[in-house]
Amino acid sequence: MEENTKKRRHRSTDERLAEMERRQAEIKAKMEAQLRALEEQKKRLASTTATKKSSQERQKRFDRAVKAIAHDWDERHLIAAIARAVDMDAEMLLAEGEVLLEQHGQPRRGRRPRQG
Repeated sequence: MEENTKKRRHRSTDERLAEMERRQAEIKAKMEAQLRALEEQKKRLASTTATKKSSQERQKRFDRAVKAIAHDWDERHLIAAIARAVDMDAEMLLAEGEVLLEQHGQPRRGRRPRQG
């Protein structure tokens, strides 16, 4: 009785390496597509109305704090101060900035926010 069995064929090292490289390329392509999709979702989420409102509120707080602390400075002064502060400790600056925003970034009392 003759059996129809396939004999195992041993692939060469070159064939196995080529197969691994092909699989690696496929995986990279899939991952890049997933990363692009995630970036697109991130952009869509960042452009939502709630995000825009919170960003505008942060900008308003920043502007109010700058006017309260250094009312006679313009953009050139701010850039120079930022350039000097780059070498300082980031954590210390973050904590100090939070305190200053709390003190000077709040709107005046008694004013009603605009509706609309």
